Amino acid sequence: MKKLIMLVVLALVGVLIVYLWNRNNKPRVEVPRQQPVAVSKYSAAFNQSVNKVLNSYYALSDAFVNWDSAKVDAKAAELKTAVGALNFEEIKKDTLIYETAASYIQAFDGDLQGITGGKSMTEKRQAFNALSQNLYDLLRTVKYDASKVYLQECPMAFNDTEAGIWLSGQPEIKNPYLGLHHPKYKSGMLECGENKDSLAFGGGN
Repeated sequence: MKKLIMLVVLALVGVLIVYLWNRNNKPRVEVPRQQPVAVSKYSAAFNQSVNKVLNSYYALSDAFVNWDSAKVDAKAAELKTAVGALNFEEIKKDTLIYETAASYIQAFDGDLQGITGGKSMTEKRQAFNALSQNLYDLLRTVKYDASKVYLQECPMAFNDTEAGIWLSGQPEIKNPYLGLHHPKYKSGMLECGENKDSLAFGGGN
């Protein structure tokens, strides 16, 4: 009888040891930490006004992609309105940043006049190239952080030898200089270009 009890006790002890060993050696499932939501340093009013400028600019770029001169002029006019509504009051506390930003905004007027007043699509695209550089410099100056903006470049935008730049909210290339209806390349060079830089001061996607 004692031998039977001893066997039962040993069996229970064995089961307990196996249970404890399995529990301690069970692979732990790592619970991924929730990433903090990026918070912009700017107000909603500031970001909304810049976002309207960017959306108008992207629409202008698409009009160039489609070789639609009338739509290019219309979208340039919309962009001028959006630029005029930029809400930059809160950056006035930093005089240097504000004055630098204001110089780029002032340059937009000449760029947009060059687009609407251009007699050919080439002239309009040259003004668009200057506009793109000024807009990129403005966003970099104020460290716009509400969304990611890509700086893209075509190495053969003008005369097949001169580069042209533009901005995009997406990394995919839609070339506004060669576009869909180029007289020589047709739509074959739509994706000609590369991402040269990106602005993501707030880590936006």
